[in-house]
Amino acid sequence: MLEVKINNKKQTISIKSKDIKHMLSEREDFVSVQDISKDIKEDSIMAFDCQLDDSMFSVEEINELLEELGEEATVEEFQILFEDVRAFVKDITDEIESDLREQYLNDDIRCFFNVYSIDETFTDFKLVFVISFKDISIASLTSLTELIGKKQLNGDSKFYS
Repeated sequence: MLEVKINNKKQTISIKSKDIKHMLSEREDFVSVQDISKDIKEDSIMAFDCQLDDSMFSVEEINELLEELGEEATVEEFQILFEDVRAFVKDITDEIESDLREQYLNDDIRCFFNVYSIDETFTDFKLVFVISFKDISIASLTSLTELIGKKQLNGDSKFYS
């Protein structure tokens, strides 16, 4: 568990990663959430290894499309499916970021994600979800999130142990 202290418009607040994990776990979007904040060793940044709930997507539609495409499926067609997943997760990310900014009265809070694993049936989606509680550029947050995603894909994920 990581604890971050931030200043909002009224006072200094202490935020615990276990509380953020609980908030993420309560969402219908995620089946499982693991707190990996201690592993990244970044000040005022929390990270979570998440498994997306596949019921948020019409897996039947995806499977029908994959059957129709058969062996003729191109990389571009799979890229379209992946982009749909990314757009969905981006909407979730924006919603969570907005909720956290409102809850903690702090506009420095930024969220980003990296989908690091999707199985071949498009039913198992794993991603890292990163929340910064300090002023950070989106480029830096993006780079950090991508590095964490690669680390999880290369064996650090709790889902693979």
